[in-house]
Amino acid sequence: MLIVFFRALILYAIVFLVIRLMGKRELSKVQPFELAIIILIADLASAPMSSRGISIFDGIIPIVTLLIAYIIFTLIIQSSNKAQDVVCGTISPIIKDGKILEDEFKRLQYTIPDLMSQLRECNVFKIQDVKFAIVETNGNLSVIKYSDNINNLPLNIIEDGKISEINIKILNITEEEVNKIVKKEKLNIEDILVGTIDDNKKFIYQLKQEVSSK
Repeated sequence: MLIVFFRALILYAIVFLVIRLMGKRELSKVQPFELAIIILIADLASAPMSSRGISIFDGIIPIVTLLIAYIIFTLIIQSSNKAQDVVCGTISPIIKDGKILEDEFKRLQYTIPDLMSQLRECNVFKIQDVKFAIVETNGNLSVIKYSDNINNLPLNIIEDGKISEINIKILNITEEEVNKIVKKEKLNIEDILVGTIDDNKKFIYQLKQEVSSK
């Protein structure tokens, strides 16, 4: 009994540490590959925790392996927007100017009840009240209502020194236009942490290392 107690404590500490190292994101906001790793970690920890016939290292080693895999995935995603789109998916506009965008609606395999349920969670009860609605990569719905008085959809066109291809596509902006905007500000894209076209179609940005953490 005492052995099982200490095995459980050790594995709990290992799982807690691994989840902690994966960041502070809410469970509802994790990406699919992160959720898969979390589920696998829980499954790997449960067997050696309750069975004396399974070595505790048979649980710890695969858990540490999954942590390494997570770190590698994260580094790949951070280094390439295309890799991020493949692994995490992309945002998808589903409502514009009070109308459902049917192609995206069908591609995402939504139903009207699904959409209305998510809209109600955003305190919206009519599709016609929605100026813009976007399905996030984790499946959550972000909504801008007409009553918010936002005429244009604010989106980042530059993220961590790279042009966001999906966002400029949504905004109907070309990479050449982005380069012209940046050049007008006498900047380099690589030096921009985040650059946004706001609801007034103005370019606002923050440079890398602009704000010190100290």
